[in-house]
Amino acid sequence: MPFEWKLASLDELKELLLDTSLQDSQVRVNLATAKVEQPISLGLEALSFVLDGGTEANIEAFNAPGDVDADGVVGDKPAQEDMTKLSPPLLLGQDAWLKYAVRVRAKAQAGVALPFLSGSGSGEVAIQVADYHVHSLTDRLRDAINTDTRNLRLPLVLEHVLKIQPKEALSFQARTRLETSVTLAWGDVFSTNLNPLSRLLPVGTLLAIKATAGATVTGSVSVTDDFMVTFSREKAGAMVVSVQKGAVREAKRAAQIGVTVEAAVDPAVVDAALNALVGLPGLSHFEQLVDKLSTTQLSEEEKKLLRLALDRLGMTDYEADATALKRAWEDQKAKAKQALVTMAAEKISSGFQYEYARVSEQQTLLRLEVADAQLAKLHLPLVMGRLTQVLKQVEPGALRSYFQQNTRTLSEAWGFTLGFSKWQVLKSQTQRKLQRVAQYGSPDPVHGPRRYAFMGMRSYEGGLFQGTGRWSVDFKADMGEFRAQPTVRDFSYGLYLQLQRKGKLSETAVRQAIDEAIVWHVLDDADEEQVLKQIQEAAKGEAVELRLEVKLADTVFRELTALAAMGVPELYAKALARSMPWDKSPARANPEFRQSVYAPLWMTYLTEKGKDWTPPRAAQRAAAWLKQNKIAKGSAGEVAYWEGQGTAYPNTFADVLDKNSRLADVGSQYGGTYVRWQRLVAGMALLRDGLQQGADPAVIEKVFEELEELWRVSFHVKAFGAMLLELSAKSVQGMAAVERTFTVVTGTGDKQSQLVFTASREG
Repeated sequence: MPFEWKLASLDELKELLLDTSLQDSQVRVNLATAKVEQPISLGLEALSFVLDGGTEANIEAFNAPGDVDADGVVGDKPAQEDMTKLSPPLLLGQDAWLKYAVRVRAKAQAGVALPFLSGSGSGEVAIQVADYHVHSLTDRLRDAINTDTRNLRLPLVLEHVLKIQPKEALSFQARTRLETSVTLAWGDVFSTNLNPLSRLLPVGTLLAIKATAGATVTGSVSVTDDFMVTFSREKAGAMVVSVQKGAVREAKRAAQIGVTVEAAVDPAVVDAALNALVGLPGLSHFEQLVDKLSTTQLSEEEKKLLRLALDRLGMTDYEADATALKRAWEDQKAKAKQALVTMAAEKISSGFQYEYARVSEQQTLLRLEVADAQLAKLHLPLVMGRLTQVLKQVEPGALRSYFQQNTRTLSEAWGFTLGFSKWQVLKSQTQRKLQRVAQYGSPDPVHGPRRYAFMGMRSYEGGLFQGTGRWSVDFKADMGEFRAQPTVRDFSYGLYLQLQRKGKLSETAVRQAIDEAIVWHVLDDADEEQVLKQIQEAAKGEAVELRLEVKLADTVFRELTALAAMGVPELYAKALARSMPWDKSPARANPEFRQSVYAPLWMTYLTEKGKDWTPPRAAQRAAAWLKQNKIAKGSAGEVAYWEGQGTAYPNTFADVLDKNSRLADVGSQYGGTYVRWQRLVAGMALLRDGLQQGADPAVIEKVFEELEELWRVSFHVKAFGAMLLELSAKSVQGMAAVERTFTVVTGTGDKQSQLVFTASREG
């Protein structure tokens, strides 16, 4: 084969090695070093690669489970395959491997961008290459080296790659600019990034945007980091390609991520956004009225419709001037189109950074299997880091894993994520502690710079009022840069809350979900009947998914942390009262009125620290309190009577206490709500003080422990969200800084449709 490389002084090398079989326990991993005999130079596109004579090559041996390959190409099969770790390409146990590793210089022609980057900023970079040869455990060590060194290969040469045998591999590592792409459903973009569009409407205006199945957006993503590409073979005729984060070999900078979203948004998505802005008349009718206004007198009914739309759009000042109105509307349309691009770019960019910050060293980002004939076409783009080009050419079935997914179109891209981490596997029962991912900026993990990202995602299933459902929480904490001595100040924080129901839901269950959206200020109370009607028309009596989501980014979360840490009981009492289950009775139908009725009861409970509170006593107090309210008690006192029956009826004040406040040792069996509130305050105070003092990142784990106790109970998650939304109105950025959406999913497959609601808020 051309471009084979040779080692010098082989006879002297073999004399230094044991004359034994490869399975001998005396054969250590770090076997020997040798010099490259003659220089080799090869060209690839506009790049040149040089292996200098005299370059030192490292020879390593792997012959038993537990042996560690620093590059992770050879290794043990994980005890349990999970979403964060794939098996290494070559598995220890039945065979032995000899690894020959060396550095190759790469340089681009003048005026050509080099895909590999130098930490020093020079125009020349070093690439670590390795050749793995498989052997029987009974093979003699000296004979194996003698055979291997006649055919040493380079992963940069296609012919060499195609010649590798089953259970062998070639790899190279460099700081590379990888180019890939991410495709998301527009519905997932809307569900947590709708604020740029809602801000185009006056404060308090309801926005409802529809996304159909197949409506997707693609973003081009470039990532500059240390990557390793491995070519391995499991069977003849097919090649397995793995792309993973490379091991740290020298000081490095944090990964750099760039995102570009296609500027030409699908016209159907643009129309959906404009229809959502216009509201009742619909886009087509509204534009007909705008055109007609400049040439013809409108009828009274047409004037009424136009004024309704203009009032909704905040454009009533233009009604008297048709020309100015047209200009203003065209300007608004341009802003809407740009808002869509902004929403998608923000979602993909922040989501990819979130996911990538949680990718540990040597974790596999991409794995695919292709036939040798196709590899011949893919080898060059793989070497150049052009994953987008690679993914476009392979069939879906060739993709084994793409960021732990088996598809390029991502789903459940909720909250901060892009859906790479599956929510449904993150149950509280299986993952009780906060997981920390460490990335290192130098080969010294103890004293060198490092950065951390915490995996604080949880998903719970159980009782939601009026049925069962799922609630999910993601506590985000990650560093952007490497630090020698990280503190909590170096982290970016965030919080995501979700309540979800699905199935053939009764009207009562749907109203409960709508009520929760009002509690979290996603909708206004006046929107209830309109939203209910739209859900019923969309569901047509079939199964439906209802998803309520709130997302707080770093700046507003830090501010709310300080406010929540003050531990004002009145605020949490109001949140608990506001979060009581919906009912058609006067005391429960409206969150604002419900809050005024039940907040004094919850305030007494918190003040007394839950001591001596039992369901019978709670029922007695609730009944006595409601009898004093002329509206809440009911026309004939039936609501007060209902509360007095306690746990005999569902969702009474006593029943809520019984189901959500048990098992807390504060002198009462029903002090759980008080204890969880205290732990919430303690957690927020820990984070606030840590930010002020520059505390060790270990504080973040303590904060999580305090908060997670509250997240286990859906009623308390609902109250927590209600409190944070109330506090956000008092923050510098206002409630407009909080992403809030209510999503309705109907249909399945290619008939699936999403309707996403939110209301514009003051900021």
